[in-house]
Amino acid sequence: MEQSIAELVSASDLVIVGIGSEWNWVNNGLKNDVRYTQILEYCSKEENRYLLPIVEYEYQHFNSDKKTEDAYKGLKALLKEKKYFIVTDLFLQDAVSCGFDLKNFVNPCGNYDYLQSSSNEELLKAEDVPEFMDIVNSIHKIVTEFGGNIEINNSLSKISFNGKQLYLNQKRPEYSKIKYNESAYIERWDSYMKYLSSTLNKNLLILELGVGLEYPTVVRWPFEKVTFINKKAHLVRVHEKLFQYTKEIADKTDSIQMNSVDFILQESKGL
Repeated sequence: MEQSIAELVSASDLVIVGIGSEWNWVNNGLKNDVRYTQILEYCSKEENRYLLPIVEYEYQHFNSDKKTEDAYKGLKALLKEKKYFIVTDLFLQDAVSCGFDLKNFVNPCGNYDYLQSSSNEELLKAEDVPEFMDIVNSIHKIVTEFGGNIEINNSLSKISFNGKQLYLNQKRPEYSKIKYNESAYIERWDSYMKYLSSTLNKNLLILELGVGLEYPTVVRWPFEKVTFINKKAHLVRVHEKLFQYTKEIADKTDSIQMNSVDFILQESKGL
């Protein structure tokens, strides 16, 4: 890459940022925390797959990741006052908690904030549903007081509230038979589409950071399409393994084989 991210941002009119799985400190943390070994093995069984999203909720509820937080703050410093929009296929909203404007952020695959039923009824705030938090606290007790030694008991049953089964408001394989409720993000998705339409024929910088192939239709493929269509667009794709790009946009793309969290930390320090 001939120019730094700071220089590319400065030369651009607008910026779009895509955040992907390399920034998912929850999944990475669970895999590397031995206290969760037994419970993750339990969740891997077909009849227990319902529990994995709740385990993830517990982890992000009681933990944080300084490195990822520093990377988001570094990204914010790099963007300065430039107009931007962030789209992510993660369920986390770390960008917002690290100072980015919620109006310029969208996570269309879902979140950890809300619960939904199998129909399009009103979403419920997860932390306000006692039955849900009871399961979360049971998981936390297993991890913190019993070293992850899981025992099968009723406290890890499926979430039932007012006679209806509830699920985290997320589009994911464990919920493949559940109709995903889009109401939490749809308004900001419309804002993103309007922002996207305003980038045509503008000097557009597209930063794709750690986006894998979990949901390629959300970030990865659309970014390639926008780069191809907009003659003034420039794509920076950063990923430890999936850094490749299509030949049609070769002259408008910088491909960097590096963990994107480390990359932003490095760029934000001017290294």
